Amino acid sequence: MTIRKAVSRIRWSCAFLIFAAVSLTGHLPASAACSGLKGTFLQLTDVQLARPAAEWQQLFDELRSIGINTLFLQWTVLDRKPLFQTARHETAVYTPLASILDLAARSGIHVWVGLAMDSSYWEEIKQAPELLKPYFRRRVQEMAGFLDSLSATTAGAPFAGWYIPDEIDDRTWLDPDKRTVLKRYLAETVALLKARRPGSKVAISGFSNSFADPDLLASFWADVIRASGIDLLLFQDGVGEGKVALEDIGLYYEALDRAVLNAGAQLGAVVELFTLMPDGRRVPAMVGRIQAQIAAANRLTSFPAVAFSIPDYMSHLAGRQASNLLTNFLSARRGCRS
Repeated sequence: MTIRKAVSRIRWSCAFLIFAAVSLTGHLPASAACSGLKGTFLQLTDVQLARPAAEWQQLFDELRSIGINTLFLQWTVLDRKPLFQTARHETAVYTPLASILDLAARSGIHVWVGLAMDSSYWEEIKQAPELLKPYFRRRVQEMAGFLDSLSATTAGAPFAGWYIPDEIDDRTWLDPDKRTVLKRYLAETVALLKARRPGSKVAISGFSNSFADPDLLASFWADVIRASGIDLLLFQDGVGEGKVALEDIGLYYEALDRAVLNAGAQLGAVVELFTLMPDGRRVPAMVGRIQAQIAAANRLTSFPAVAFSIPDYMSHLAGRQASNLLTNFLSARRGCRS
């Protein structure tokens, strides 16, 4: 281990001590409890799509109470079916996008608009580079076909930028030939989006399976950002999923933030609000751990922390544990203002 890495690890251990203090005392240190949360993802899954109008209003009321001003709408097209009204394509059963954008506007929340989600993505990217080329070519062509209708739906929305829902892991794309294919796909997608909406920003997310060390991962992302023109990398902290330990996440943030800024973009952290259980369920996490995650993210990255995700794990609409987490989170925030 280099001296720089050793110093970073020592400095980062302070965040782990925050978590340990919460575990032992049941109380949050003030610095962690008062660290703000300004953004969240919203995945339009079947559960979310079927929400009645009154529940959507309640959800946005909750987002305002937390202080959320940024929403990442993870996708707006699911397996080639738009989640908005359009005469040009077969749509999904529920098409709530226009209503969601209206609620966001009335709530003072800016929206990063997600593109098309392909549920076969993770299987497709296992292929050899030569087979990936036609797959990504088709994805770009399909997205171009949806953009006119999507742009019309989002024309009056509180638009913050575009979001590419294809998540990038730290193993698949280390192969040089595969990385070349990925960079071309992202560059073409970014160019398409910025041509349709000049001056707009484009975001994407990535995560670590603890395969690549922080410096290697940072070098990878610097290369991808320079080649593609992406403006914002959202790095999933992996704490809830158990992919990265809380005491190690700062090492990734420090390396990535430096590399991403040098490449001309910003780094934001995705704070996982859940805990992965042995049986595969994801349940709302303890508020102390989440506050420690948020504090680290806001201290070590250049974009405000983004939750994954309030609608699923920290809402009165998502079950008893999620309701309790929201109550505890708001209670901690009220203590900051007293």
